[in-house]
Amino acid sequence: MNHAQLRRAAIMVAAAAAGVAVLAACGDDAAGGGAGRRPAGSASPDASAAALSSRPFTVTHIGGPTTIVTIAGSRILLDPTFDPPKTYKSGLVKTQGPAIGIDRIGKIDAVLLSHDQHDDNLDDSGRKLLKDIPVVLSTPGAHRRLGAHVTGLRSWDSYKLRTGSTTITVTAVPALHGPDGVDRGADGEVTGFVLSGAGVPTTYISGDNASVKVAKKAGERIKKDIGPIDTAILFAGAARTPAILNNAPLTLTSEKAAIVAKDLDPRKVVPVHTDSWNIYSQKMPTLVRAFADQGLSDRLAVPGAGGTAENLR
Repeated sequence: MNHAQLRRAAIMVAAAAAGVAVLAACGDDAAGGGAGRRPAGSASPDASAAALSSRPFTVTHIGGPTTIVTIAGSRILLDPTFDPPKTYKSGLVKTQGPAIGIDRIGKIDAVLLSHDQHDDNLDDSGRKLLKDIPVVLSTPGAHRRLGAHVTGLRSWDSYKLRTGSTTITVTAVPALHGPDGVDRGADGEVTGFVLSGAGVPTTYISGDNASVKVAKKAGERIKKDIGPIDTAILFAGAARTPAILNNAPLTLTSEKAAIVAKDLDPRKVVPVHTDSWNIYSQKMPTLVRAFADQGLSDRLAVPGAGGTAENLR
């Protein structure tokens, strides 16, 4: 058994000891790897909400979209990118390494991957890491490209993530990787997510969405079917590349991120996806100003530098 296999075995043993499991549900698996899907908002209250509410709720920003969310006793990793600075065959350039290396991130219960097609959301190191994570949730296309270890969720499919005594319902929500009205086909297939459940702060994760309209409609359904949104993690940065859609923004601009925040009306907003790559045309100071212009500065929780955890309580 080689080093990678030993590492994977150790992680899986640890996950089993911690009680990590997926609850299977009936349903059509046409999306690929669909076991575990349930209707949105059907989280089982299998742990005391009062006890869960006392657990840490933090975000640790690693770079670009890559963020660890510690919620209801679980540690969930968004869009893993851990390469050092480099240039990719796609033309993307990583300008800054991760604030925390893979060797320091600790135990991860699940990865939520908005999409796998672009290096700034899943780089070479991130691809290797996926094989060591018990649960990886993404798009149906990611399931086809990356293999059976990735569960592909269509919009509004849900998946039960059980860690110890806690069940978190992860629901896929629509996202549009470009301007309204544009269909980019397989290259533009992306998803957002919502975390919910008994004692779980309802958390919206936009993924690489550029559309205010899409986010607003998703928010309306979340509020109707699940409940008020406690926290929104928004992928911003106004990502652009001249080769796609005449340099149109492929993720939220700072101004649109502020509008989405106003529409979703969360208690806290965590902005990510504004640094470490050459395609982000707007940085964090621009976003901070946009939120101030909308009178939302008090809701903004800018992640700490250097991989420090930001408390969202």
